[in-house]
Amino acid sequence: MKKLIITVLTTIMFIGTSAYAGSIQIGTKVSHAFIEADGKEVTTAGTVTGGSANTNTASVDNVATIAGVYAEYSLDSSMWGQDGNEITFGGTYYFGEADVSDKLSSRSETAEDAAGSGSSGSVTYSANAEVQDYINYYVEMPLTGPLFAKLGFSQIDVITKEDADHEGSYGDATLDGVNYGIGIKGMYGPVHLKLAYEATDWDELSLTSSTSNKVTADLDVDEIALSVGYRF
Repeated sequence: MKKLIITVLTTIMFIGTSAYAGSIQIGTKVSHAFIEADGKEVTTAGTVTGGSANTNTASVDNVATIAGVYAEYSLDSSMWGQDGNEITFGGTYYFGEADVSDKLSSRSETAEDAAGSGSSGSVTYSANAEVQDYINYYVEMPLTGPLFAKLGFSQIDVITKEDADHEGSYGDATLDGVNYGIGIKGMYGPVHLKLAYEATDWDELSLTSSTSNKVTADLDVDEIALSVGYRF
């Protein structure tokens, strides 16, 4: 799917820019992001210090404000659309990071020596993850008046923050995703304003720890985004 999106964006841009003049916008973007993740961890007997084989599931969420910068190229409005809402190609890079969960996830297991000794010893595992280096490449198509639709390709880094002393390290991963949205935009003098709802459907996260435990997770990000730029 992502290869198809990249091919379509590149083809449209090549055809369009060869025949039509256009304009450039550079600006900042601030998003109120809703992050959700559904995950499953499968631990392996004999490799987990302080526990036994089991399967654990969890659903977590968080709300975060993220900000970035963007650059766009818009075709002339005579091709399609109106001034301030033309066929547009762009890219956004978000700064900083955001936690996937608004709280630290934890669970307790009976320690391996507890069964033989009759003790009630237990081990508590803690984990969370954060996302960073969020990049989005996109095309925006005018629908009617100031209304536009958006389709794009995104990448994001997932940084795990588990209790490696007990379970081993899972490491980090880069996820690809399909981004789509709808919004309104227009010109106010040289200032270009845009307000949109966006959603990104990410590929499944799959990680294996140094102790052979496995984690899979489905990550989704929804945004209410305000963009303010200057047109050259």
